[in-house]
Amino acid sequence: MSRMTPESRERARAAAEADDATRGSAIKLAAEIGSRLLLLATTLLLARGLVVEEYGAYGRLSAYALLLAELAELGLQLTATRALVAGTMSLRALVRARLALFLVFAILIVLVAGLVAAGPHAGRLQPLVLALLVFYFALSGWGEFLGVALRCRGARVQEALVLLVLRAVGLALVAVLLDRGRDLTAVAAGLAVSPVPALMLGAWLLRRGRPALAAPEASVPSVLLASAPLAVYSGLLLLSPRVEFIVFSMIRDDHATGLFFASVQVLWFLAMMPAAIAAGAMPALTREALEGGATVRQRTATTLALLAAPAGVGLILVAPGMLGLLFGSEYQVAAPSLRVLGLAVVPVFMNGLVTWSLIAAGRSSWLPGLVAIRVAAAFAFAWTLVPRFGAPGAAAGLVLAECLLLLLGVRAGVAARFAVPVGRAIVVALLATLPMALAVWGVRDTLVLALGVGVLTYAATLAAAWQLFPGLAGPLLGAGATGSADAGPRR
Repeated sequence: MSRMTPESRERARAAAEADDATRGSAIKLAAEIGSRLLLLATTLLLARGLVVEEYGAYGRLSAYALLLAELAELGLQLTATRALVAGTMSLRALVRARLALFLVFAILIVLVAGLVAAGPHAGRLQPLVLALLVFYFALSGWGEFLGVALRCRGARVQEALVLLVLRAVGLALVAVLLDRGRDLTAVAAGLAVSPVPALMLGAWLLRRGRPALAAPEASVPSVLLASAPLAVYSGLLLLSPRVEFIVFSMIRDDHATGLFFASVQVLWFLAMMPAAIAAGAMPALTREALEGGATVRQRTATTLALLAAPAGVGLILVAPGMLGLLFGSEYQVAAPSLRVLGLAVVPVFMNGLVTWSLIAAGRSSWLPGLVAIRVAAAFAFAWTLVPRFGAPGAAAGLVLAECLLLLLGVRAGVAARFAVPVGRAIVVALLATLPMALAVWGVRDTLVLALGVGVLTYAATLAAAWQLFPGLAGPLLGAGATGSADAGPRR
């Protein structure tokens, strides 16, 4: 019987953590894909049930509403993802803080909506629709928060159930209302009440589940103070991918806004994948930051890169057919902007892991500064490019801003001694995508055929690479990693 050495125990522990991260990411990703598909279906119903101008107005108002709804959250969801695992804060304390914020937020939104309704811009802002959408996003945030609490207790499948109910009810209500010919106000009202069943389900699952780990209680002010850096970061993070769209909607009319909104919806849907994968790996990332190692980051970076590269290249190749299939033929004219947005997929995916890794390493206070630079650069790019180049210019500004954020995030990871191996993963993924790109190029005008050829070619390429170069799999996926010298324990 072989004896376990300290080195072999460390390898086994690192592999177990990586496996846990992979399982968590897989479950979280499946839940996010399911819930975001439901959310995308809701958006597509709106695009097809409303004229382009109305869809543009919905996009503009929902962008404002999502940012306003952040006032009811202020970083507490991100705080919970680490605090509940590390045992630094109790769920009870976090819930009390959220309740206090929500009450203040609800009063403020009602007052602001009343002031807007009496102001000169009431027609363009549509205060009632705006207020209803704000409450929809705020209550949805509560559902996601309950999901985080379930995930941190190991109930990942239950979190998935809450997210699916949250989105399914919204889709059902929108479908019924549009079928009955209701206008945007009625649809917004239906969305505002749609999170209630998911909230009830999440609360019930938490009450009947296993007790949370013992953690110190904290007052509402102390919880808010602890979450302040992440509150700023969360707000900037919501604004960050929407800067270009907001600037575009301020300069162009609702018809042009509706077309551009359709193209960015595709990117925003894809952007949930890195967030889901990194969020699912968050418990293992946090333990890796506390105990040392590099396996989780290596495997997660490789996973993200291998998903991002074919997705970005695919968007560039089949943009017109994708928009026509999803939104309708009248949206195909937005293909140039979607092709440019395809260039943003890889940096968007890798940014998801880089930022979550900084949170795991206890460097969340660095994130507001990093994202603030990205937001400032995005405004500069947008105001420079949109007036001259229109929607493709807005898309190009988003690509440049995401690349800037990735460079800053990688440098921050090195400074935190918790670096994410981004470069090699991206190079390998792009090389693996090259055969797929060549194959899809020949059939790019037939969307269904292009998708089938692309999936089969990419899968065959990965399988062949695994067989021909088995020595690369271990280093890329972090198999058997024992950690690096610069990845020592952090406290």
